[in-house]
Amino acid sequence: MTKQVESFDYIVVGAGSAGCVMGARLSENSENRVLVLEAGGKDWMPLYKVPLLAGTLFRHQYNNWWYETDPEPGLNGRKVRWPRGKVLGGSNQINGMVYTRGHRLDYDIWRQLGNKGWGYEDVLPYFKKSEDFQGPDATHHGKGGPLTVSPYGIENVLYDSLIESGQAAGFPTTQDFNEPEREGFGRYHFTIKNGQRWPTARAFLVPAMSRTNLSVRTKCHTTRILLKDGRAVGLEYVQEGQTKTVRVEREIVLSGGAINSPQLLLLSGIGPADHLRDVNIRVEHDLPGVGKNLHDHLVARLQYAVINNVDLYDEFRLDKAALHVIKALLFRKGLGTSFPLEGGCFIKTHSELASPDIQCNFVPALIPTTHLPFAKSPLGYKHGFYHGIHQTQPESRGWLKLVSSNPFCPPKMIANYLATTNDRRTMRDGVKIMRNVFREKPMAKHISVELRPGADIKTDAEIDAWIRASGDTVFHPVGTCKMGVDGMAVVDPQLRVHGLKNLRVADASIMPIINGSNTNAPTIMIAEKCADMMMS
Repeated sequence: MTKQVESFDYIVVGAGSAGCVMGARLSENSENRVLVLEAGGKDWMPLYKVPLLAGTLFRHQYNNWWYETDPEPGLNGRKVRWPRGKVLGGSNQINGMVYTRGHRLDYDIWRQLGNKGWGYEDVLPYFKKSEDFQGPDATHHGKGGPLTVSPYGIENVLYDSLIESGQAAGFPTTQDFNEPEREGFGRYHFTIKNGQRWPTARAFLVPAMSRTNLSVRTKCHTTRILLKDGRAVGLEYVQEGQTKTVRVEREIVLSGGAINSPQLLLLSGIGPADHLRDVNIRVEHDLPGVGKNLHDHLVARLQYAVINNVDLYDEFRLDKAALHVIKALLFRKGLGTSFPLEGGCFIKTHSELASPDIQCNFVPALIPTTHLPFAKSPLGYKHGFYHGIHQTQPESRGWLKLVSSNPFCPPKMIANYLATTNDRRTMRDGVKIMRNVFREKPMAKHISVELRPGADIKTDAEIDAWIRASGDTVFHPVGTCKMGVDGMAVVDPQLRVHGLKNLRVADASIMPIINGSNTNAPTIMIAEKCADMMMS
C-alpha cells in the first residue's frame, strides 16, 4: 500500500527571525494548515535567555550553521566566520538583540528601484505591528505587538561621555535611533522582555504552537523544493536520517536567510543555469540572480584603555559575571538582564550626504572581554572600551554558490568586502572621525592610551592596511534573493519567485540594498508584510 503524503496549505522553511513570524501570522486563520520546518533544535538552554551572554552564544557550533567565507581579497585573503543561528529562533536567538530599523531613505530607495509598496511610509505600519515598545516615548513605535522592544538598561559614565564628546565634535544627539531620519549619538533599543532575550520564537511562534492548525518540526533539514509545471508542489526534508516528502496546496515560503534560502533554490534547480550544470543539478528554472548581490556590514574595532576603572571590566570577572547570570536567570534583575553594546551613533562622514553612512556600536569594556566573559583582555590591559565602526550601505557585492549537489555541504560565498574606492574611503573616514571624537574632553579625560589601531597608525594608507588586516563581519549578510523588477531580481515586490508559482521568499535575502543599521528589525518587518500580502 502506498503511504499517503502529508499535505499543508502553507509551508515555511526556516524558523528564524522571519520564519517564526510567518508561521504565527499564517496560522492565525484557523482554516490554514501551516507547517514550519527548522533544521536546528529547540531553544532549550536557559542561557539563551540571558542578555549578557549574547556575545558567547554565537561561538558554539551546536546552535550554529558555522559558515565561513572564501578568502576575502579585500581582507588580505582572510576567511571570515559567519555564525548563523541553527535553532528555533534562528540568528535572532544568538544575536546582540539590537533593534534598529534604518533610515527613511533606505526603504524609499527600495521603492525607487521598482518595488512598489516598499517605501518607508509603506513599511512603517509593519514595523509598528510587531512592536510592544517599553520606552517612555512611543512616538515612533508600536504598542501591544508580540515583540517587546526595550530601552537601554545599563548606567555607566562612558556612555554619557561618548554622547557628550559627539556633541563637542559637532554631531547631533538623538533620543531614538528608530526615528525616520535618525542621526547622531545616543543609546540603542533591544528585543528584551522583563530582563530576558525576546526572540521571535518566543514572541510569535511559541504562543501560536497551541493552535491545532500549526505544526512546528525541528531538526528537519530541507533538501529540495519539488516543482511541477512551473509550480512548487512540495518539499523533501531529512529528519533523523529519514528522507520525507510533504505536499503544499497553496504556497511555500523560504525564510532560511541570506545563505540558506538561495542555497535551497539552487539545490532545487532554480538559479543560474551555467552554475547548476557545473554542479550536476538539473536546471528547472534559469534565474540568474540567485546567490548574487551578497553583501554585509564590515566592522573596524577601535579599542582604548581607560583610567580610574570607569568601565565595566570589574563586573565581568568570573565571580561577578557568574552572579549576574544567576540573578538574571532566577530573578530577572541585574547587569545580566542587559547587553552592554548600548551606546553608539549614526553619522555622516561628509555633510552633503542625504543620510548617515557610518554606524557605530560602543561597549564600556574591552573586546574580547565583552564577547567572552572571563577572557583575557587585549594587549595586557584590563580596563577600557570598544567602539565598532561600520559603513551603513556598502557598495561592494559578493556571491554565493554551491560546492556540490550535496544538500549537507555548505555553500561557498564571498562578501567581497572593501572592493570599491568609496567603501574604503568611508571606513577610513569613519575611523578618523571617531578618533577625533575621542580626543574631545568628555572622553579624553578617561583615556590613557589608544590600543587599536594604535598611535603609530597615522596615514590613510596605514589606516587602510589596519582595516584590511583586522576588519570583521557584523553578522548582517543580505541580498542573495534580491527583490526587484530587473533581470537579476529573484523575487517580485510581492516576494514571489520570478517565473514560478506558489513560491515566495521572506527574509533578509530579499533586500536589494542593505538597510543602514542592524538587520533583525527589517527582517521581522519583511515577514509581517509578506504574511499580510498572502492573506489579503
